[in-house]
Amino acid sequence: MMRIGILEAGRPAPALLETHGDYIAMFESLLAPAMPEAEFLGYAAIDGHLPRSLDEADGWLITGSAFGVYDRDPWIGALKKFAREAIDRGQPVFGICFGHQLVAEIMGGRAEKSDAGWGIGVHDYAVRAPADWMADAPSRFGNLVSHQDQVTVPPPGAKLLAGSDFCPNAMLEILPNAATLQSHPEMPAAYCRDLYESRRERIGAATVDEALASLANPIDAALVAGWIGNFFRKNLNG
Repeated sequence: MMRIGILEAGRPAPALLETHGDYIAMFESLLAPAMPEAEFLGYAAIDGHLPRSLDEADGWLITGSAFGVYDRDPWIGALKKFAREAIDRGQPVFGICFGHQLVAEIMGGRAEKSDAGWGIGVHDYAVRAPADWMADAPSRFGNLVSHQDQVTVPPPGAKLLAGSDFCPNAMLEILPNAATLQSHPEMPAAYCRDLYESRRERIGAATVDEALASLANPIDAALVAGWIGNFFRKNLNG
């Protein structure tokens, strides 16, 4: 049994939370079929609740967030410190969206608001150089996204696994035990539909309508879940 700690860096707005649940539950639903041998432990990092010890789990996954990794909230600094300690210890750490940006930053890269603006809907990524845990990776895959920030400068030595014209540094292997992904394989399409609608005025009607139409495109969430499972297995089982 492997223990994977899910570090919750954000949560849905109250109306969405009531209907769709939190990000910890979304990740458990995504990963449980791909990692039947895993136990998932949730930690509300956004509330300042981090594990007392790295020994509480074997590996860590950092969720998305409406915050930016450049924000100065104390919990963000504490999460950065915890993630760096886990990586330096050799524990596997996988970052999603905000987590992708946070891990890239603590390892020497840079994340910031992108001139490309909002990315929402199903985005198509080209696989550039697949890691060995991306078994039988196709040349492209589709995933749901919701972000303004991007990793604009990857950490030194990072391997670019996948990207797009909109988000060139969408998936990185920074070290054998540190990998990241900008997109949201954990988010169901129904949740994203409600999320995008709730931000119609903020994002713009035309962008939201285009994103809603893209929900008819293939969403390779199970494929990515398998990659994440393989990443943890490789690091924890050899």
